[in-house]
Amino acid sequence: MRGDWDTARRAFGQAVLVADQSGWPAAQRAAIHYDYGRALGVTCYYAEAERELSQAYDLDILTARYRYPALVELARLALVQRRFDASVRYFGQALSTLDGLEAARKAPYAYAELLDDYALALGGAGDAEAATRMIDRAARVRADLGDDARSPAVPATSRTPYGAHCDSLAAGAK
Repeated sequence: MRGDWDTARRAFGQAVLVADQSGWPAAQRAAIHYDYGRALGVTCYYAEAERELSQAYDLDILTARYRYPALVELARLALVQRRFDASVRYFGQALSTLDGLEAARKAPYAYAELLDDYALALGGAGDAEAATRMIDRAARVRADLGDDARSPAVPATSRTPYGAHCDSLAAGAK
């Protein structure tokens, strides 16, 4: 059922066990660890989420695949926990990769949203000047979209809703 993060967390947990024990290729294991990490974070199992997203990142390195998805999720997970320095570090790493891939041109909505989140992390870490630069950069990306940025057809957020579906078991894990 769509939006049932607890069921997703359990299912991905089982999938991770199968993938790791069965020796699946690293690329497939990275994808499973990534999704498991996201589901853990949404249900407030933050330490476990960070572990799984870090595992996905490490597996992506082994396969020479794009590493930015796990970095973006690690950054947003840290941001929700108000671990601003860690969030800034992850966003910085992700942004350097995304800039090389011309993400501002290829995925402007998601890129501007990422810059907004990076600005929040920078501000939380006490770097107001850098936060302002990111806000300005996001505004330029949106300005380049023109009227499309105000269109009702603008895609939904790319943000994982970390911490939005906590249960009583996860409350102690915070």
